[in-house]
Amino acid sequence: MNRIVVLGADGFIGRYLVAELAGTPENRIVAFDRFPVHGAGRSHPFSGYTNVEVVPGDFFNRDDVAAVLEEGDYVFHLVSTTNPATSIHDPLVDVDTNIRGSVELLQACAAKGIARVLFLSSGGAVYGDIDSDRIDESTITSPLSPYAIGKLTIEHYLRYFKFVSGLDYIVYRAANPYGPGQNVLGSQGVIPIFMHKVLQNSPVTILGDGGMVRDYFYVGDLTQMITSSFARAHEHDLYNLGSGRGTTVNQLVEAIERCIGHEVEKVHCPMPPTYVQRSVLNIDRFIAEYGVSTSTSLEDGLARTWAYVSGLG
Repeated sequence: MNRIVVLGADGFIGRYLVAELAGTPENRIVAFDRFPVHGAGRSHPFSGYTNVEVVPGDFFNRDDVAAVLEEGDYVFHLVSTTNPATSIHDPLVDVDTNIRGSVELLQACAAKGIARVLFLSSGGAVYGDIDSDRIDESTITSPLSPYAIGKLTIEHYLRYFKFVSGLDYIVYRAANPYGPGQNVLGSQGVIPIFMHKVLQNSPVTILGDGGMVRDYFYVGDLTQMITSSFARAHEHDLYNLGSGRGTTVNQLVEAIERCIGHEVEKVHCPMPPTYVQRSVLNIDRFIAEYGVSTSTSLEDGLARTWAYVSGLG
């Protein structure tokens, strides 16, 4: 039996990951988050699972985090207070929250004898603007935003704690996951944001000329890749996760138009200087070691996401 702690369980990826982990009856999952909208008698998103324990708590409270950790746990760290767009307003937010909170977590994990930490980093941000068709894990990182700098800093601290205390870890550098349940009103996740704009009869905003390239892959593929590997022996500490295929924003909008059956109104605005022009990940290392890759086409993923977003009204 694996005891698994998921920090950030009530986030977009966290909900999918907990559900995927709960599909294995032998897993015992502790879903940790603030769960801000599930009080006053309302059920939490994992009420249907008998092997999931929901623990409300604050990641930035040392006592809350320490209370859910036990020796031998697998600990998923999915918490982030920023994204590439929001982090540029005040770089200290990443330092004061994400970096500091992560270091405190790793201190607690080392002290408790945790089996392994699984950290969700950002393959779409930490490499920076690299002139390469597909970026592999050996590529020199050159992050452009405080968000990306923070993610990379946490990766370095994982390496440090492994060196000084033997704390095992895996870093998953994920590309651009999307799917049902993603925030349609946020500043990250262009696919549901665009679809929601369409429902509101509003134009979609395209940064620059629409030539920006991203590696969009379905969130269920992401969590399947993670759950297939997190408890197994690992040859490397770092893996890219994505589809390995690049799509421009213009191509994405065209695919959305095919999905919904009509053209959408578009407006263009300048691309922020901290945004990466092209980011497509090489996932050969992960496939070679674990034999698992993405299975959901962009067309199928868009159809599932549109069904969800259009159901919101």
